[in-house]
Amino acid sequence: MKDENALLSISEMANICRISRQTLIYYDKHDVFKPYYMDEKGYRYYSVLQIPFLREICALKANNLSLKDIADNFENRNIKNTQDLLRFKKQNLEEEMEELKRKLKSIDERLAYYDYAQKETEHPLQPYLRHFPERKILFCKWDAREMDRKVLHFAHMKLRNRCDEFHIKVDRGWGALLRKDTLYTDHPFLESGAYVNLPSDFENIYQIPEENYLIIPAGTFACMCKYGMPYETRYVDQLYQWVEENHYTVTGDILDECLLDTTFYTEEHKADFCQLQIPVALPDGSEVACDS
Repeated sequence: MKDENALLSISEMANICRISRQTLIYYDKHDVFKPYYMDEKGYRYYSVLQIPFLREICALKANNLSLKDIADNFENRNIKNTQDLLRFKKQNLEEEMEELKRKLKSIDERLAYYDYAQKETEHPLQPYLRHFPERKILFCKWDAREMDRKVLHFAHMKLRNRCDEFHIKVDRGWGALLRKDTLYTDHPFLESGAYVNLPSDFENIYQIPEENYLIIPAGTFACMCKYGMPYETRYVDQLYQWVEENHYTVTGDILDECLLDTTFYTEEHKADFCQLQIPVALPDGSEVACDS
């Protein structure tokens, strides 16, 4: 058996610590872990007493610490600066975990939204009643008398960019808010515009103006899904007729929520798949159950 003064070849050292020769060469070139001795032919040799140092480097690297931080720590290694290094990394990992949790939540919400959209595609142009909980939306007016896809997309991206500035995830749907008081005038889109749904626990800590931060009250809505852009009013006419036939009373503005956008177009359908939502009061004053 070799004594503690014996030297190990680079292959022996790599094998002991279960890393590659290339890793040891890289560590040497970047002043992370250098060989004890290099002969005139350039062969690297390591001391047995270096094993604990390489073992610790490997352990720290396995915990995702950077080689620079590891090398800096070994230049003046003591308990305090090692604890500081680990605490700093722990904080970074905790922040990364929170960010991963937010991303998982975002994916779950998108999956739920698509599950809902899939079910709605099974009964287009069929009116029905549904209860919606209170919703919060970020809104901006179109400021256009004539609507087209350019106006629609520009307004939507303006809202999404605003949400990005506030670090708000917008995976909960978007659409058009149509004002019932102007819908059947010479300028139907005068006060209408685009919106994105905000998280249910959203609090307006950003001091968003009241005209842009709107709360849609919980209640019963007359709904109908259709293939058509969120600014086409012909489907609103159809749903309005159904509302009147059933003696419901329209109580607020209309939401035309896009469930499947341009990215889901098919040969059969080359328009957005949207859900019209008109808040209504029933003749007897009752409310539709939340799970309907």
